[in-house]
Amino acid sequence: MQNPPFVHRLMYQYNFPGWIRYWTFWNNAMQKTVTDMLTNKDNWKRPPGWLLGLLLMLCVQTAAAVPFGMFDARTMAMGGVGVASGPQFATFNNPALLATADEVHEWFLLAPTLSQQLGDPNNVEDNLAAFQQAADTLDGNNNAANRAAVQQQLDALDGSLYSTSRNSAFVLAIPSRILSGAAFFNVYEASTAQPMIGGDNLTTPSYASTLAQRGLRIVENGVSAAKALNGGGWMQNLTVGFSAKFLLVSGYGYADPLRSADVDISRTGNKSGGQFMFDVGVLKEFGVWKAGLVAKNIVPGNYKYGDSGDTFKIDPQLRAGFAYQSRYSVLELDIDLLENDPVGFGSPSQIAALGWEWQIWQWLAIRAGYNQNLTGNEAAYGSAGIGLLINSLQIDVAAYSGDESEGISAQLGLQF
Repeated sequence: MQNPPFVHRLMYQYNFPGWIRYWTFWNNAMQKTVTDMLTNKDNWKRPPGWLLGLLLMLCVQTAAAVPFGMFDARTMAMGGVGVASGPQFATFNNPALLATADEVHEWFLLAPTLSQQLGDPNNVEDNLAAFQQAADTLDGNNNAANRAAVQQQLDALDGSLYSTSRNSAFVLAIPSRILSGAAFFNVYEASTAQPMIGGDNLTTPSYASTLAQRGLRIVENGVSAAKALNGGGWMQNLTVGFSAKFLLVSGYGYADPLRSADVDISRTGNKSGGQFMFDVGVLKEFGVWKAGLVAKNIVPGNYKYGDSGDTFKIDPQLRAGFAYQSRYSVLELDIDLLENDPVGFGSPSQIAALGWEWQIWQWLAIRAGYNQNLTGNEAAYGSAGIGLLINSLQIDVAAYSGDESEGISAQLGLQF
C-alpha cells in the first residue's frame, strides 16, 4: 500500500483538523476571557486573591514531572534564562513579558524555532552497536575470546543512560506596553533509554538483557495575554500575563531485546490524553532591574508511558528570574523554585541558570550562558549564540555543550 502524501501524514499525526476547531474556540472564547480579566480595573485595586492563592499552592508542591524546557534559541544561548527578559519569547518563559516590549514593530512572527538536545555521556549508542557486532561474531564462532568480548560490551552498557529531546514551535506575538497578545503552537518530544543487563547465557548463547525506553510527546496550542498595570503603590511598573492552552500528551514505554534494540524510540503502542492548561506570570521593574516569577502548567495531569505500567505527571513548575538590563546588554539569573522530575529514567532537575546578552550593533547580538543542576551530581554546561537582525528578518542560532549533554537551536523570525 502506498504511503499517504506528506501533508496528509502530518495532518493525521498532529490532528490538525481538531486543532483548527480548537483554535476557533480559543479565539472566540478564551482570548476574550483572558483580555477581560487583565483589563478590568476592579481586579487590580489590590493584589488579586486568586494570584496569591495560586502562588501559595505552588510553593507547597514537591516536584514537577517535566523539566523546565528551553524552547527558543535565545533562551538556549543564554543558559536557559528568560523569565525576566526577552518579550518576543514570552509565551515560552513568562507571559508577562509580552507587555514589556519596545513598540518599534507591532507584530512578531516566529516561524519556526527548532531545537535538538542529546545526552549520551556513557556512549550508549556506540556501545550498543559494539555489543551487537560482538554478538554477531560470537554467533559465528563461540569461543572464550568472543564470549569475553560480548561480556565486556554488556558491562559497558550496564548502568548507562541515553536521552534525547527536540521541539519545534511557531509564535505570533503582538507585544505592547498597554495590552499584548500572542498565539503559539509547540511540539516537544523527549525520551530516555536505559540498558537492563542480566540473565544472559553466553555459552548457548541466549540473551535476556533489554533496552528499556520511556518517552513522551506534548503538543500544545494556545493564546497569551499580558497587561502593564502602571498604577500606584505595588502596581507601579508591574506587568501580569496569562496563557491558556490545550495539551495533547502521548506517552511511550516498552523494552526491546538488547540484541536487536535501537536507541531511537518508537511511537507505536502509545497512550494519549489531553487537558487544558494555564500559565501565569508577573514582572516587576525597578529601573534597570527586573524581577519575574512564572508558574507554568498549574493544572496537574497524570499519564502513562504506553503499556509499560509506568506513569508520569505534568505538575506545576515555578521559576524566578532576576535581570539587569541596560541599553545594550542584559544579565539574568533564573532559578527553579521547585524540583522537576525527569522524563523516564533521567535525573531530577532544579536549575540555576546565568545568561548574558550584548547588543553590539543594532543588527548583531552575542549571547552566552551557564546552566547548573542543583539536584544530584549532573555536570554543568556552557552555552553561546548570536542573533542577527536584517531589516525585519531575525535569525537566532545557539548551541550548548557539557560533559553529559549537548544541544543546538535555530529560529527564523519576522518583525512587521
